[in-house]
Amino acid sequence: MHPFIYPSPSARDVYQYIFPQLADFDPESLELIPVLIKAIPEEVKITEGPYAGSIKFTMEYLPDAKWDDGKDITAADYIFSIKAVKNIRVKAGGYRSHLQFISDVVVDPNNPKKFDVIFSKDYLLAKETACTLETYPAHIYDPKGVTASLSLGDVADEEKLKEIIAKDSTIMQWVDDMNGLKYGREIVNSCGPYQLSEWVTDEYIILDRKENYWAKGTSSPFLMAGPKRIVFDILPDETTAITQLKEGNIDLMPEVSGSVFSNLQSEENNYQYLTPQLTKYYMIALNNDSPELSDKTVRKALGHLIDIDNVIKSIDYGNGTRTVGPIHPGKSYYNKSLSPLSYDVKKAKSMLAEAGWKDSNNDGTIDKMIGGNQTELELDMYVSEGKLGQQIALLMKEATAGAGIKMNVIQKPYKQIENEHLKKKDFDMTPMMVRQDLVLDDPYSRWHSDHTKLGGRNIYGFENEEMDRITKEIQISDDPNVRNKLYSRVQEILYEEQPVIFLYAPSERIIANDKWNVSSTVRRPGYLANTFTLK
Repeated sequence: MHPFIYPSPSARDVYQYIFPQLADFDPESLELIPVLIKAIPEEVKITEGPYAGSIKFTMEYLPDAKWDDGKDITAADYIFSIKAVKNIRVKAGGYRSHLQFISDVVVDPNNPKKFDVIFSKDYLLAKETACTLETYPAHIYDPKGVTASLSLGDVADEEKLKEIIAKDSTIMQWVDDMNGLKYGREIVNSCGPYQLSEWVTDEYIILDRKENYWAKGTSSPFLMAGPKRIVFDILPDETTAITQLKEGNIDLMPEVSGSVFSNLQSEENNYQYLTPQLTKYYMIALNNDSPELSDKTVRKALGHLIDIDNVIKSIDYGNGTRTVGPIHPGKSYYNKSLSPLSYDVKKAKSMLAEAGWKDSNNDGTIDKMIGGNQTELELDMYVSEGKLGQQIALLMKEATAGAGIKMNVIQKPYKQIENEHLKKKDFDMTPMMVRQDLVLDDPYSRWHSDHTKLGGRNIYGFENEEMDRITKEIQISDDPNVRNKLYSRVQEILYEEQPVIFLYAPSERIIANDKWNVSSTVRRPGYLANTFTLK
C-alpha cells in the first residue's frame, strides 16, 4: 500500500481509500475537482525573477484537513512527498517521470497550507501532475526529518546525492525504509476515510472506516466514508470468485469474463450488471531484447497469428473495440487511418520466411542462424490464472504451430510472472491489461528508451530515436493540433515496429449484489466502494 513505489492497478484499487489525491476526476462529470485543496489552480506564467520562463500553480489545503493524529496537513507534507518521488534512490521510477518538470515548491510565508508548485517547462499534464498527487505525512514517513534539509535539486542529482549520503548514512536508511516493507505494509497512513486494519497475504485486505475523521459528513465522493468496513478478498481464479458471489460472501466482482457475465445475466438472480467504458486495453507484451523477437518482421508476423476479431466475438461476447496502439479508440486523437492487423497465417509464414526463418532440418519448427548457432523459433508465453489470457494463449499456440513456431504456454500467478520474468526481462511473451487515466496521454514513461532499464515501465525493451524525440515533444506541446499530429506519429511508429501486439479495448464488466446502491463510473476501477449504501 505504497502509491509512489507500487502504483499497480490492484494496489490502487485498495489504497485510493487511504491516500486521496489533492484533486481527482469527478465520477460523473469526469472533470477535475478539488479534494484536499480549496480550488483547482490556474496556470500562471512567470515572467520575472529567479523562476522567469517557468509556470506555477498556487494551491491551498483545506483548513480542516488533518492527519489522523490531529496535525494539520501542510505544504511541508506536499514537499516531502515530491522529494520522496524525485529521490533517485527511491524506487519510484514510474511516478518520477511524471514529476520531472517540477523544479521547486514555494510555501506562502503567511500560510503554511498555501504553496506554489513551479514547473520548469509548460508540461502537457502540469496541472494534473501538481494536483493528482497523493500526500504522505512527513512526520510519520520521515520521523527523524532526515530529508528536511535536502532540496529538490539535491535528491534528483546522482552525484550530489552520493556526496550527501557519504556524509549522512541516515538518508540511506530512510531510502531503504521507503523502498521496503516498513512503509509499504507495516506503516500505511494518510488522510483518507479508511485505514488499513488487517492484511493476510494472498487472502484478504481489510480497511476500516475512521470514526474520528476530519472530513466526516462530506459530500466529496473521494472523502466519503460509507460502509463501516471494506474487505478485499484476494481469490485464486474466477470460478472461486463466482462461487463466493453466489453464496453471498462477496458483494462486488470486477473484471468478469464475457461468458460468465453473459450467462449470469440470462439467469434470474439478485445482481446488478455494470458496464462502464474504462480507458484500458489488452495487449501481448513482447521482449524486444530477445534474439528471436528483436526483428520487427517477426513481431509483425506474430500479430497476424491471432484472430482478435474472433476473440472479441466468441470469448468476450462482442464486448470490445480493436485498437492499433496505446491510444484508446474513444479518444479524439486515435489514429483511424491505421487498420488493425488481420488474422492471416499465410501472410505470417511469408513474413517469417522473408526474415530468414525456415525449417532447414525438417523437424517441424522453423529455424535460423543467430550468432553462429542454429536457433529454433521456440517462444515461451507466460499466462496467469485469468481465463481471457489463457484462451488467447491457446488460440495463438494453435496458430503459431501452423506457421512452424513452437510456443510453450506456462501458467503462473501474475505476481510471479511480474517479479520473476517481466521485471527481469526474462520472458518472450505475456498477455497484459493496461489501465489508463482520463487525462491526455503521455507516452514517455512506457515507450521512451529512458525506461528500458530494469524496473522501468518499458519492459519490452523498445528503443526508437524518433519515438524518444516525439514523446518528449508531446510533453511540452501546448498546441492541440501539433500535439495530435505527434500522437498520430506515435501510433504509426508503434504500428510499424510492433513492439507489442495490441489487441482491443474492452468495456468493464462488474457484477454487484442488488442489496447495495451502486453506481459505475468511467474513472478506474469503475466504482467507488466508499460511496456504497445499503438499499
